[in-house]
Amino acid sequence: MSPRAASGLEVKVTEGERCRRTLDVSAPAEFVDRERMAATRKYAARMKLKGFRKGRVPPSVIDKRFGRAIEEEAVERAVRKACDEAISTRELRPVDNVDVTEVRYRPGEPLTFKAIFDVWPEVPTGRLGGFRVERPPVEVPEGAVDRLIERLRGEQAVWEAAENGRPEAGNAVTVVMTRLDGDGDDGDASRQYELVLGQGQALPDIEDAIRTLTTGDEGDFDVAFPDDFPDESRRGARHRVRIELLSRSVPRLPEVDDAFARSVGNFEDLDELRSRVGEDLEREARSQAEGEVDNRLMRMVVEANPFEVPASMVERYTDAVLGEAEDVDPEQLDELRAELRPASEFAVRRDLLASRITEEHGLLASCDEVGAQLEAVARERGEPVGRVRARLRKSGALDTLERRLTDAKLFRFLREQSEITVAS
Repeated sequence: MSPRAASGLEVKVTEGERCRRTLDVSAPAEFVDRERMAATRKYAARMKLKGFRKGRVPPSVIDKRFGRAIEEEAVERAVRKACDEAISTRELRPVDNVDVTEVRYRPGEPLTFKAIFDVWPEVPTGRLGGFRVERPPVEVPEGAVDRLIERLRGEQAVWEAAENGRPEAGNAVTVVMTRLDGDGDDGDASRQYELVLGQGQALPDIEDAIRTLTTGDEGDFDVAFPDDFPDESRRGARHRVRIELLSRSVPRLPEVDDAFARSVGNFEDLDELRSRVGEDLEREARSQAEGEVDNRLMRMVVEANPFEVPASMVERYTDAVLGEAEDVDPEQLDELRAELRPASEFAVRRDLLASRITEEHGLLASCDEVGAQLEAVARERGEPVGRVRARLRKSGALDTLERRLTDAKLFRFLREQSEITVAS
């Protein structure tokens, strides 16, 4: 026999897998009767019937005319209140919506139903330290400085029209493409495009076709659409397309010299530019190495404190990762969900454990810490602190700042409990 609450509720709790709980609830007939009386009074106060003043319609008349609707409302309200009371008396914490099923009620008899939901898991923090984490080496890839300077050089390029010759990778072209085997109703039978060759802005077959033309020429080509093309209706299809090359431009790149260095920033000469670029790349590499230390350490902490997480939390996290996936085939979407599930489950476990550690050890960013960071931002931008705070709050960046400060405190705490070594 399940325990009976003070109100007469009988509640049986069945524990399922992955934090699932099922409540079998039985409420005495009086539970529904009270709600029926309240609903009847509400109807009587609002109804205006011929022969009666508004608010003076006898309950018997109301019940005769609106009995079915009143009973449905009474049962619905009784189920909601009984469900809330059952969850509260058992001190359960639902993660998400409660699924109520198998509602049964006859006048004069108990109201019974099932309530099914996931509860917040118990998050253990048995072991938080004693780990040995290797920091990866801080290395700037060979040639990285040259590649970044070359990218800056490309941003400073001046585009010049080229009348002769065929397009090459890196050239900007303007083309008109006309589909020759369409029905004329697809809305894109003939369109003009501007693109840079070699950057994946067009299908490989289209780029290859453009490279065979000179300015003012046109030709007819067969174009194959890959199996992963965004438009499902064209995946694997082949179309006959006419391409006309309207123009071709080539980039005129500046010389890499002291004048170039001064044009891209506050640098005296090329040597200073290269030095600053190297420093920035090294700083980025160091930041990535420290981030990898935090990731490795947190994974060790999670693996040392196993616990089950609700399936609903994992599904919700997966939905957030996928975002809007309206154009994805349902079967492919299910496969993608299955692939993401292990990573999503780990991420949920990591976030729950991080929150528990933060709460237990008082690691939440304080108002003073947030204020100090805001003052630093305000000084850097030359603005009043109040204006910076208001702007960050409006954009949601203030919450991001607080989380970043909290995460920094969390990982400082975890690092103090373990040994961080340098890769040999």
